[in-house]
Amino acid sequence: MFSLLAPSYSSEADFMFDWQGESYPPPNKGSWVTNREKLIRIGRAQRFLKEGKSLGYRLNVNDWPFRKITNLWVGLSVSYQKTYVVQTSEEIIQRCILMTTDPGDLVLDPTCGSGTTAYVAEQWGRRWITIDTSRVALALARARIMGARYAYYLLADSREGQLKEAEINGFAPSSQPVRGDIRHGFVYERVPHITLKSIANNSEIDVIWEKHQQLLEPLREKLNKVLGKQWLEWEIPREALKNWPEEAHSLHTAWWEERIARQKEIDASIAAKAEYEYLYDKPYIDKKKVRVAGPFTVESLSPHRVLGVDENDNLIDSLGESGSGYDDQQSFASMILDNLRTSGVQQARKSD
Repeated sequence: MFSLLAPSYSSEADFMFDWQGESYPPPNKGSWVTNREKLIRIGRAQRFLKEGKSLGYRLNVNDWPFRKITNLWVGLSVSYQKTYVVQTSEEIIQRCILMTTDPGDLVLDPTCGSGTTAYVAEQWGRRWITIDTSRVALALARARIMGARYAYYLLADSREGQLKEAEINGFAPSSQPVRGDIRHGFVYERVPHITLKSIANNSEIDVIWEKHQQLLEPLREKLNKVLGKQWLEWEIPREALKNWPEEAHSLHTAWWEERIARQKEIDASIAAKAEYEYLYDKPYIDKKKVRVAGPFTVESLSPHRVLGVDENDNLIDSLGESGSGYDDQQSFASMILDNLRTSGVQQARKSD
């Protein structure tokens, strides 16, 4: 049970509140968290809980079935099969990439290994550059990426994405032109994040309640008349007694069917009016398409100079000693670019 106590006192919210035949003072001699009208609305949504002389509110399990990821990372897979000595779990890399980048961003991994970062970046629509000094590592990474098959996520900047967004939100599809730009992101699954505030401010609950009340009240009056009772709405038992007359059984069944229908409609309204949280690790998938890694190059750079060693295993930099290495006139970057122009780039036009 959650408290309905306001964080600061307000004389306008300090009143006795009646619910289901009982009067309740504000919690802890303070004031209510909202006004009388909105408290009535919370009661109509069946969100009150009473414990002794206290009145609080409840949130259902499915009001927020997820939790935010904090700095405590538990439950990540550690039993995966390694193909390289320093290979990292894909789940860890995935979490890091989803936390810090958007689709279309560039991910740099200067220690390639078996290519896990590049593999995960490709999966989630990020551009990537990965580097390693070992030809073995690069060969493993290249084979891994070239042989991978990925799910095809619906792009927000696509006609299919516009139609999916319209289906989710219940609106007409957007007529904006599309270009298939991945930087606009994907179409993600989302879940309602229901709070007490979203319930209290949902005026549609009153409309639904009044509509169903026009059917519930006559049924309740007839049931009371048949049984000789004076039950109020919250006093009607959930199960009918066997010794009731047949007419009472029929009225009782009809009343509860209408009562359940009202609650379902109110719950649906609460979910529809609540704020949504996007699940960035759950984009919608186009199951008619299969995606493979896009064109990529494997580029290698020959050493731009070779260092020798003397009899004491100290490095000898002949270019540095002679002053013919890189200096103010020729920086390290310009020397590397000159070397690339000379040696060319693998799997691409030499002029690139």
